[in-house]
Amino acid sequence: MTAVASVAIDRYTNLIEHTGAKLTTVDDWFEVPAHSSSYSMAASVTGSANFKLAIEASFNSNWFTIESAKTINSSGAYVYFYNGKPAAKIRLRLSEISSGTPDITPYIAVAYHG
Repeated sequence: MTAVASVAIDRYTNLIEHTGAKLTTVDDWFEVPAHSSSYSMAASVTGSANFKLAIEASFNSNWFTIESAKTINSSGAYVYFYNGKPAAKIRLRLSEISSGTPDITPYIAVAYHG
């Protein structure tokens, strides 16, 4: 169970894009500050594995599930969009591995309007 590091941050007028190190073990997660209610989470998956991703938010030290059953069983790019779900911090967590060895690069983009 490890927080993975950010490997890149790109800043634009109303958007900050974060790229994380690989998620490979159950309960690895990639977390970013949000202070927004509009964000996107993505996973670039290579290799062969069957696993689940949890999408979570926090206002303090407690984490709350936004979505917990994102089952992925093939390589590809997976993107999830959220609007109207305010949070101080958000994270993408590898919650379960059913088979194989996942190789997941997480991405989180936070939009700011105002």
